[in-house]
Amino acid sequence: MQPMTGIRIIDVTTNASGPMATGMLADQGADVIRFETVGAGDPARHVGGVRGGVSAYFAQMNRNKRSMAVDLKNPAIRPALYKLIETADVFVQNSRPGALDRAGYGFEDLHRINPRLIYVSISGFGRSNPAADKRVYDPVIQSVSGFAAAQGAGGGEPQLMRTIASDKVAAVTAAQAISSALFARERGLIAGHHVELSMLDASLHFLWPEVFWNNSFVGAEGFTPKPLIASFYELLRTQDGFITLIVVGDGEFAGVCRALRIEHLLDDPRFTSLTLRFANYSQMLTEFRPAAANFTCAELIARLEENDVPCAKVNQLHEVADDPRVKHGDTLVEYEHPRGGRIRQASAPAVFAGERMPVRLPAPALGEHTAEVLRAVGCSDAEIDAWVASGAVGV
Repeated sequence: MQPMTGIRIIDVTTNASGPMATGMLADQGADVIRFETVGAGDPARHVGGVRGGVSAYFAQMNRNKRSMAVDLKNPAIRPALYKLIETADVFVQNSRPGALDRAGYGFEDLHRINPRLIYVSISGFGRSNPAADKRVYDPVIQSVSGFAAAQGAGGGEPQLMRTIASDKVAAVTAAQAISSALFARERGLIAGHHVELSMLDASLHFLWPEVFWNNSFVGAEGFTPKPLIASFYELLRTQDGFITLIVVGDGEFAGVCRALRIEHLLDDPRFTSLTLRFANYSQMLTEFRPAAANFTCAELIARLEENDVPCAKVNQLHEVADDPRVKHGDTLVEYEHPRGGRIRQASAPAVFAGERMPVRLPAPALGEHTAEVLRAVGCSDAEIDAWVASGAVGV
């Protein structure tokens, strides 16, 4: 069962936040048709590891989609694209606010030709924000939202997360919002409308519960700040690598002390309750570190698991695919890409009725489906050839 079967999405996005959002829905069966720039395409096609002209970065987010190469500024192709948009359920864009309005593809333009269309705008700061017209990439939002500051919790220097965290949070938020809008439309609660979200808003909503728990009580004089959860996100070095362990309950603390052979800490007044351990977590880690260095990863993990302590060895990237917990349940999928060869990717994470969502289509070549899609809305080969010759579309 592919729950998005029958839903058509026009994807006019680039890079990560938009393509990842529509990619989740494509994995669940939606017919996602990408509009990419003639000649250049999505810049993501050229990012990261590339084989056979296929970017692994692009291939993960754009499988199960079709690609059209179009010049949205060229008015000659607009009537044909309007015919296509009439058949769509969702239109997603992440251009700077106002850019698509000037090209004739703003919400008001498209709502007139398709009143049931869910129009989704993803931006960095939001349409009405004072910084709305500024160029934005993920590190900018990480810096403004608190992502970077949280990595330096406990007095360390701020650090950017080594992943496009704000882009990805915006993508997940957008996919959920699209699903909700479609559900509400099917229930008759709404018709077509404009869904707007910003990377900043999505990042703040994601971070707030624990990163901002010392910044939530307005006017709370005398409030004693609590250590941030980030303070507990530390690794222990062993003789041959790193492990993580989490100490919350009394039983877990006792288990760690037994596993590390430091039972004398069980009576240490700094650690006799959860509240005290939270308050003195850095001191507790200072006691754990030299003890952990007496073991290999395998030895210490075995001892911790015997004592029912949540723990794990830190996998290097090249080790992840071979971890039995990752290999179980088709968490990763392998298939043949017609240009990139054998490719391994993360499967769609949601399992419906016991079935993983399949890879129906590999990530498309730029403009691979331009002619196919235009023919489906009644365009002739002669018209398509003329548009190709003028640069309005690419095939």
